[in-house]
Amino acid sequence: MGAAKGKGKEEGAKYIESFWARFKKDQPYLSKLVLKEMMSFKSDTVAAAFAHGVWVTYAALQSQEEADDMNENWGLK
Repeated sequence: MGAAKGKGKEEGAKYIESFWARFKKDQPYLSKLVLKEMMSFKSDTVAAAFAHGVWVTYAALQSQEEADDMNENWGLK
């Protein structure tokens, strides 16, 4: 059970790492702004919560953009 749990954490860490690399490449100015804001927090917990909020928001916007593209391709828009 412990090994499976550890593997999930590794995969999660790789996913997050991949997300931030993609985010930095796709949104260089926004990623610099996010990093600057994260560095301004005195608490690592608050900085992590902010980063999580950025990730959730960006992932939701990407998903919506993909859905909009699919709807347009299928003639639903």
